[in-house]
Amino acid sequence: MQQIATHVRQAGGVLHKRDLVALGATDRMLTAAVRSAHLHRPRRGWYTTFPPGDARHEAVRIGGRLTGAALLALLGAWMWSVPPVTVVVAPTASRLRPRRGASVLWRADGLVPPRPLDGPASPLDGDDEHAGEDAMRSAWAVPLRTALVDAVVAAPLDEAVALLDWALATGHFSMPGLHAAFAAAPSDVRGIVEWVDPRCESFIESVVRVTFARLGHHVDSQVRVGPGDRRRIDLVVDGVVALELDGRSWHGDTFDADRMKDLAITIRGRTALRASYEMVRDHRPLLVAAVRTVLDEARRPRRRVLVFRGQVHHPGVRRARGRRPWHLVRPTRVTSSRAVSTAVGKTSTIGEVRGPVERPFRAPEAP
Repeated sequence: MQQIATHVRQAGGVLHKRDLVALGATDRMLTAAVRSAHLHRPRRGWYTTFPPGDARHEAVRIGGRLTGAALLALLGAWMWSVPPVTVVVAPTASRLRPRRGASVLWRADGLVPPRPLDGPASPLDGDDEHAGEDAMRSAWAVPLRTALVDAVVAAPLDEAVALLDWALATGHFSMPGLHAAFAAAPSDVRGIVEWVDPRCESFIESVVRVTFARLGHHVDSQVRVGPGDRRRIDLVVDGVVALELDGRSWHGDTFDADRMKDLAITIRGRTALRASYEMVRDHRPLLVAAVRTVLDEARRPRRRVLVFRGQVHHPGVRRARGRRPWHLVRPTRVTSSRAVSTAVGKTSTIGEVRGPVERPFRAPEAP
């Protein structure tokens, strides 16, 4: 039974009964393997090592091949949550078993290609580097390039660009490979490859970049904090706002380093803003409003700072002498009303003069 499961696992996780019989399996052996949970039979004649509920198991149970974002999610693609299952079936497919929430596409590539038993599967139309991986998935999934196109077309623009950034950042595709994958796509779809940024390093970085680019802002990725500084800013909007995106979880060991980075960004003349994964996902309009406020303030001419009446006036500090580490300037005595009026005139912009002031003598009134 374990030997049969090994054959199925080596074939990519899914095999038809005729292939297992050719490898020496009998009906009794297959029944025992299913009862012992070494194998699962999602559909008559098909055996898999994937448990029920798995997207691959569901694709075989429905009667087609997995495609779209559900396939990319198994490879760790950047996305908000696990997407629903999308399955491609042959145009003549019948007796399907779709489940609630699953999408079924009738196309020619829904037909499972034949798999030779005396050697590795034939390469499919994916990238040459990953042709072997596509061949291992051929029984339950379409080629990776087909799944990427299906996922991008069905996703919102920001998430679609994030999928392309992921494909490039993880090495699944190169820029020529992306152009080749979308060469047969409609003309209003092919141009999405131009939105890809090879410097992108995370999902929320890609999503935020597309958000501000759609609003007409100029966005740069992975900008150095300053000359000679190896630290990089995630996104810089219009050369003014330095956006730092902190991902899903907060790491206490980088708290001080992040704040030191913010200080360096401020010294270089930019405004540092930070946003978490949850803020980008749930409160993106608030983030956009904050960035626009900073940009509007930066475009305004600098206003003269006014000193308001009533502001607290602190005594000055003079050079330290002796053991005490600090000494304040001693207050000056006011000896005449003229000096008082002069002092008041000089300090009228910073508040009233406090201290003893001599009052004129008034004789008591007669009873």
